[in-house]
Parts: sequence; C-alpha cells; structure tokens
Amino acid sequence: MCEISIYEAKTQLSKYVSMLESGEESEIIILKNGERVAKIVKENKITQRIGAGLLVTDYKPFVVKDPSDNLEELFGY
Repeated sequence: MCEISIYEAKTQLSKYVSMLESGEESEIIILKNGERVAKIVKENKITQRIGAGLLVTDYKPFVVKDPSDNLEELFGY
C-alpha cells in the first residue's frame, strides 16, 4: 500500500497503475490535504459467483425436480 497526493495521482497515474498490475503494490491510497479520500485497487476478474462466494468456472445449470433430491450431491459437497 502506498499513499499519494491527488496531484501525484494525476501526473503519475500510469506509473501507479503499472505498479498495481505488476503486484508491486496491492492498493494506492489518494490523499487530499493529508486525508484519505480514495483507494485504487487491482480489479479481480471473477467470471461468476454463486452462493456465499463459491467461485464456479464451468457453470452447468441444473433443475431440482423434487424437494427430496439430495442437494449435497447436486452441489458436490
């Protein structure tokens, strides 16, 4: 994490974006008059989230035909 002024962010934005892309920095905090006003973070490219944060890359829809179906078996737990 690094903290920079708005002026520095404006004049050196491409430098800080490159630092995020390379992993050199995890987040950039922008300060205005010495106070934090914004945060820049690298975007995480997640294609799809299902349920409580379960990441699924090969999503195959299913139909529950009967409430007595074994949901644990359907979800692979």
